[in-house]
Amino acid sequence: MKKIIIATLLSAGLIMGSTSVVFAAETTSAPTAPVTLAAYKVQLATYNTALVAYDSATVTIKAQAVAFGIAAKTYKTAYETALVNYKAVLKANGPATTPAQYAVILAAYNTALTTYNNATVTFKAQLGVFNIAKQNYKLAYENVVRIYKATVNMRENLRKSINTAFEVAIHNANATLATAMAVAITAEQKLAATTARQNTVTLSIATRKAALDAVGDKPVKPVKKVKIDADHDDDDDDDDDIKFDKPAKPAKPAKPAKSNKHNKG
Repeated sequence: MKKIIIATLLSAGLIMGSTSVVFAAETTSAPTAPVTLAAYKVQLATYNTALVAYDSATVTIKAQAVAFGIAAKTYKTAYETALVNYKAVLKANGPATTPAQYAVILAAYNTALTTYNNATVTFKAQLGVFNIAKQNYKLAYENVVRIYKATVNMRENLRKSINTAFEVAIHNANATLATAMAVAITAEQKLAATTARQNTVTLSIATRKAALDAVGDKPVKPVKKVKIDADHDDDDDDDDDIKFDKPAKPAKPAKPAKSNKHNKG
């Protein structure tokens, strides 16, 4: 029954922007098409879909951040180890070191160098994956915020339309009562006029409540859950930080040449 009443009010032009609305003449803004409940529900579904995509992007960026952090630390450690072994080779490349000792030190360096090279490949690959996840997260956040604003704006317009329809219904009820009272003679006629107005008011109140209930609560505002690199937002004090000191790419340690003593040995 409530749905029929709402549909009747809407079809009767009791929505802001309709030419039959008394208050329409008071506004100077260009008339816009009224927002329907069905259109708002579609918009709300679009927002919920974007919110799910944003949550998924958040999970992904956090997981990739962990993987990237591990790769970065492994890369840094491998570089430092290779550098230590490189210096050891340089130090051992002299007459005080036997060929056998030098061979062991050189082998350790070559192993460390291989580990470093492998870590470099992994680090670069993980950095690429992380950058993609970071870009996807930023796009998902920007998209969900944009859709959220559009959804809230549509919801407010719909609520205004419902309230305007209610105001128009009350205005018309009062006008009808005034007209009836102007020609009423008997007490019965006056009672009938006031009763009709009261019935209209009661029906209008119920109709507005049903319409507002159908709109539902305001959508939950999306929250920026991750700070990336230099991103800062004073409104997001509780955000998880994803920040890394990326190790600078070192020059590949050159393999030292053996001394004449070792070459002869």
